[in-house]
Amino acid sequence: MQEEKKLFTRKATGLVREIGVGTAVLIAIANVVGLGWQKRVFQATGWAPVGESKFLLGIHPVVMAFAITGIIILVSLYCFSMLSAAMPRSGGGYIFISRILNPGLGFVATWLQFFAVAVSYGLIAVATMEAVWLFAGLAGVTLPGWLTSPIGLFLWGVLVLVIFSGIAFYGIKLTGKLLQWLFWIPAFILVIVYILFIIATPGTMETGVQSLFGANAAEYTQAAIDQGMADTAAGNTYWGAVGTAMLAAYWAYIGYAAASFVAGEVKEAHKSLPKAMFTSGLVIIGIYMTISTLMARAAMMAGKVGDFSLMSAIGYLNFGGGSFADAGLNSIGGWMPVIGAISAAGRGFGAGFMWILILFAALWVANDIPPFILTSSRMIFAMAFDRVLPDKLAKVNEKWHSPVNAIIFVSLVAIFGCAAEADLFGKSGIYLGEFIHSIINPGGAIAATDIWDAIFFLVVCIAAFYFPIKKPDIFERSPFRASKTVTQIIAALAIIGNLIALWVFATNEHAWNLLKIDSLRAAMPFLFTIFLIALGLGIYLYYSNKAKSTGVELTTIFTEIPPD
Repeated sequence: MQEEKKLFTRKATGLVREIGVGTAVLIAIANVVGLGWQKRVFQATGWAPVGESKFLLGIHPVVMAFAITGIIILVSLYCFSMLSAAMPRSGGGYIFISRILNPGLGFVATWLQFFAVAVSYGLIAVATMEAVWLFAGLAGVTLPGWLTSPIGLFLWGVLVLVIFSGIAFYGIKLTGKLLQWLFWIPAFILVIVYILFIIATPGTMETGVQSLFGANAAEYTQAAIDQGMADTAAGNTYWGAVGTAMLAAYWAYIGYAAASFVAGEVKEAHKSLPKAMFTSGLVIIGIYMTISTLMARAAMMAGKVGDFSLMSAIGYLNFGGGSFADAGLNSIGGWMPVIGAISAAGRGFGAGFMWILILFAALWVANDIPPFILTSSRMIFAMAFDRVLPDKLAKVNEKWHSPVNAIIFVSLVAIFGCAAEADLFGKSGIYLGEFIHSIINPGGAIAATDIWDAIFFLVVCIAAFYFPIKKPDIFERSPFRASKTVTQIIAALAIIGNLIALWVFATNEHAWNLLKIDSLRAAMPFLFTIFLIALGLGIYLYYSNKAKSTGVELTTIFTEIPPD
C-alpha cells in the first residue's frame, strides 16, 4: 500500500465559509477608514507646510496624495481581486506569492505585511483613548492625568487588545456582528459631519474657535508663523508636500485588500470577493477624497494670515516644529472631527453635541480593530498550515472555527504598536535611551508600516503579472479576470505605482530618508526593516528545513492551492 504524502498540517483548514459579501465589504472599509483620515491628515500637513496659494487648483496636498494613492490602490485591487477569485483561501497575498513566485519570498513579504498590520492593531488600540481624550475637554469632561500619560495610554491599549482578541476567539461570524455595530453607528454620524463641513462659513468657523478655545483663529496662525511655519514652508514645494503626504495617505489606505486574507471564510468567495473588494475600494476612495476636501475647505476659512490659515496652523503646532504651550494658547487637537466640532460650536451647539463627536471619533478608530485581528491572524495561520511556522499556530478551535494561537501571537506583536503610539519609551514615559526610542516611536511606526506594506503589495502585483505565465491553467479557470495581455498591463501599472510609493517612502525625511542618512539613529528605520527581513528569512529556512527532515513534501505543498 502506497504511503500517504505528508503535506499540510491536516487535510482541512478547519476554517468555515460563514460570512457573506456584505461583511466582506465592511471588513475592508472598516480596516481602512479609521485613524488615517482623522489624524494623519494633520500630521502630514505639519510635516511639510506649504503656502496655500501654491495649492494646485486649490487642492490641499493631502487631498492630492489621497487621489494619487487611490489610483495606485485601484490598479492594485484588480490584482488582489483576480488572484482571490482564482485562489480563494485564507492568507491572501501569502498564498498568491508562494504559489506563483517563490515560497521564501512569499513568507518574507507576508512576514513584513503581518508586522505592518499587527503593529497597526496596537496603534489603533491606543488611538481609541486618544480620540476620547481629545474630545472629552470639549464635552466638559476631564480625564485623569495618569490615563493620558504614556504609561496610561499603553495600558489602555493593552486592555483593548485583550478585549478584542478575546472576542475574536469566538470566530469570524461573531467578530463580523461586532463590526456591524462598530461601523454603522459612526457611519450614521458621518452624515452629520459632512453637513457640518458643508454649512461651514468663515464666520461660524471663527466663532467656533473662539467659543471652544478662547482665542481667535488668526492668533493660532500667527503663532505658527512666529514659530517658523512660514520659513519651513518657503523651503517646500507643493509636489514635495504631496510626496510627504503620501506617507500618511498610504498608511490611511492600509487594509484595502483585507477581504482577501479571509477568503477561506467567505461564502462563494470566487464570485463574491472581487465585487466586495472593488465596492469597498471605491467607497473608501470616495469618502477620503470628499471628506478631506470639505474638511480642508472649512478649516482654511478661518485664521487667514498671509498665505496660511487655521488648517496649516493646527498641523504645524501639533506635528511640525511648533508648540501651543510656547504660544500660550489652548491646544487644538489635530483630528478631523475637531474641525466638525468647531463648525458645530459656531452654529451654537453645546457640549452635549460634542458627545456625538466623541462617539464618532472613537468608534471610527475602534472599527479598525476586528479587521486587523482577522487579517493578521490569517496570515500567520496560512504560513503555519504550510508548515513554515510552528504547527501550533495553525490550531483552530473546533467549536468557533477560529485560529486561536495565531490570534494570541498577533496580540503579542501588537503590544509593540501600543508602545509606539503611546510613546512609551519617550522622555515622558519609560525612557530607555535614544536607541530604543528611535525604533519604537509614533512617527517611526507609521513610516515603517508604510514601507512594509509597499513591499508586500509590490510583490503581490508582481505575482499577478506572472500569474498567467506561471499558472495558466488556474488563470484560465478564474471566474474574474481580463485577458492575459490586459491583466499584465494592469499589473505592470500597479507595480510601477507601488514602486513610486516605495521610493517616496525610502527617500522621504519622515521615513527611511536613505539619501540623507547621517547617523545611526537616522538609519534605524532602515536597519530595523533589514533585521526584520533577515529574521523572517531565518525563520522560514529553519522551519522549512525542519519540515523536510520530517518527511514533509514542501515542494508539493507549494504547487497546490491549500484545501478548504
